[in-house]
Amino acid sequence: MAKSKIIKDLANGEVDTTTALKRAKVLISELQDNELLNWINQEISGYPMEATLPGYRIVEGNLLGSYLKGSMAAHMKYSNVSLPLGKMPDDLRSKLLTLQFREGIEALKSLLESAKTDKDGQIGKIIPADFFGVISTYNKDPYMIITSAKVVIGPQHIQNIFSVIENKLLDILLLLEKEFGSLDELDIDVSCKTTEELQNISKEMHVLVYNDFSVKVGDNNKIKESSITSSKKT
Repeated sequence: MAKSKIIKDLANGEVDTTTALKRAKVLISELQDNELLNWINQEISGYPMEATLPGYRIVEGNLLGSYLKGSMAAHMKYSNVSLPLGKMPDDLRSKLLTLQFREGIEALKSLLESAKTDKDGQIGKIIPADFFGVISTYNKDPYMIITSAKVVIGPQHIQNIFSVIENKLLDILLLLEKEFGSLDELDIDVSCKTTEELQNISKEMHVLVYNDFSVKVGDNNKIKESSITSSKKT
């Protein structure tokens, strides 16, 4: 059977992720699967803080920053270098280095485009100043005076989010086409299936979508006032 045009458009990169999500939303609405519709809506509009974040939207970055070594009267200055974490506990280290991308697709696209035009090509989470002392404490270095810190990743990590979402959508569309035929009218005839068959189709789609969801990071020991931005040299 010839593939539906909307499948070929997505596979060939001829539609953007937002358009592909909206097309899937129209089709899935026929199945009245509120859980899958919620996933699509959150990918479009963003994930609220109380929502479980998919694993593909959670990335561990590298800690960079600037600091002085010595006394205020006589010191060396290090700028935009890797900051050691010493013997910081693994759970706190993970919370510090983890970036959670809750933005909607269009906001992520803007973040990615901004990073591509930045000379450093990095995306980062600013670490608030009241956490600098914690980093120094675990390094057991009383002569380290941190002046700025940021957790950074490369833009390829954001691009991977788009790739994962599009791959999930492609799997969903292929499944729907297999069950209902051509999807190009953005309409499927659910009356040709029994209630049990429709439930099984929804279950298969749930496996495709939710097989790499992760519990959100940072329920305790939160690093306050962190923000994700295109990274500038510090």
